[in-house]
Amino acid sequence: MGCSHREVNDRNPRYDGLALLPVDDQQQRMFDEGLEFEDEVFLELARLHKVSSMRLSDDPEAATLQAMARGDKVIIGASLPIVDHRGGRPDVLVRHGDAPMSNGKWAYLPVDVKNSKPLEGDSKAKVWMVGAIDAPWLDDATATDLGNGKAKTDHSLQLAHYWLILRDLGHAPTIDPIGATIASDKRVVWRLLDDGKNSFIAEAQAAWDERWAAIDAMRNGEERHTRPVYRDECKKCRWHDVCESELIAEGHVSLVSGVGVIQVRKLAEGGIETIPQLAALDPVNVDANPVPKYAALGANIDAARVYLRDDGRPYFKRGAAGFVVPRADIEIDFDIENDDIVYMYGLHVSERIDEHTWTDGEYLSFHTYDRSDAAAEGRLLAGFWGWLHATVAGAHAAGRTVAVYCYSGGFAEIPRMKEASARNAHVAGVPSVDEIGALPSHDWWVDMHEIAKQLHWPSRTLGLKALAPMSGFAWDADDASGANSIIWYRAACDPTNPDRGVMGAKLLRYNADDVLATRDLRRWLHDGVHGRGWNLESVETLTG
Repeated sequence: MGCSHREVNDRNPRYDGLALLPVDDQQQRMFDEGLEFEDEVFLELARLHKVSSMRLSDDPEAATLQAMARGDKVIIGASLPIVDHRGGRPDVLVRHGDAPMSNGKWAYLPVDVKNSKPLEGDSKAKVWMVGAIDAPWLDDATATDLGNGKAKTDHSLQLAHYWLILRDLGHAPTIDPIGATIASDKRVVWRLLDDGKNSFIAEAQAAWDERWAAIDAMRNGEERHTRPVYRDECKKCRWHDVCESELIAEGHVSLVSGVGVIQVRKLAEGGIETIPQLAALDPVNVDANPVPKYAALGANIDAARVYLRDDGRPYFKRGAAGFVVPRADIEIDFDIENDDIVYMYGLHVSERIDEHTWTDGEYLSFHTYDRSDAAAEGRLLAGFWGWLHATVAGAHAAGRTVAVYCYSGGFAEIPRMKEASARNAHVAGVPSVDEIGALPSHDWWVDMHEIAKQLHWPSRTLGLKALAPMSGFAWDADDASGANSIIWYRAACDPTNPDRGVMGAKLLRYNADDVLATRDLRRWLHDGVHGRGWNLESVETLTG
């Protein structure tokens, strides 16, 4: 569905001809690969079901309506007409039922082709209805365990959008709203769009109503209904620079870490829209503030004060006690790189010299750029796992302490290694999914992101690339980013690319910088706790 403010900007004539943020290489690669996968699925569906894509027609919309009127069992490349401003192009429509409905029309269910996994996150595993593209109908799906995770929200909202169009056209069946994606493994994964607890139908309808009310207001010269609110998805939006300039100029509260869409709305109810206004509120007696009370209000006020102070350092949260950055005799900083496989495990090992000093250490990696070797990912994981546990065991046997540091391991390293384990369980030495899941339970495992969250930072996010520069660290590559690393990886793996060696070396340097950034950040924080070079102070020392 996307951002309503973006949709308003897209239709605002005052921006005609304005240069917008271009699509970056990583986004373009994803678009291209998505279209290639869609073409592949369309060809397979066409072969299996003896149909042609509506998009090959001179009039795809008319061809789609004719196919629906005939009751075609599978319609690929559909194009639905606009109803109440709402139009759409579901990749596939599959017929539901063997006879027309009481209104004389055939019922259809929406299916979208997605070159990605159908689930996201670590939610408790449950059973999903899953089918195959040779029989993509709901009645042919069987209950299947897909592991942990929930259906991707953006996919569900897109399917809800298509369902609403089918409903308005009289082609939605009288069943609970449901739709499916054809995922990267070409299985058809169904999900309810309104399960009584979460209603993507209601959310999609509300977003659509809000969007068109805002567009009408803009066209009629009325007071605007939308405004930019900074969030993660803004980073890759074509309107990023336009919206960011407006937000910075007014000092909008959404620039403060932890102040999201919900908080922005609550603050606006009390007339609080700028960071100075937020910082001037009372973080202790929150009931005295002219805004609706919510759980994070006091923390948001303190975060605004740190943001305004902008002295390049964090502060203890109000009432915090016992903040510790764990140290050890042997310290291992750890980071992975992944695309569709985990292709690199990077580590930096340093050892204690005395109470406050450690060696500069050394970097080592387990990596592969050979995509033709199906067992390479498993061997890498087994090699890394064996090295890690041998090092920990050796340190303990020698009476030495050890700590393994990652950054946001619960979001990155642990889930990606679990996936690698599941793909390579047949490879000797590969740890089980449960063994990987147990890593955070070890007293030597330290997630620096969890430690960073215990502080207020003068930054919009708590990402490593936002925080490490405060410690004085700088990445070697000007274009260092996770997105660009995938572009470099693909080049390093391409035997026809003349720069493959350069890109491979650049990846190793990038990964080494990531682990060094973690190292420098934690050492700097440890110094601040102990007053070496600077002092980590409480936010209670700041006033609004």
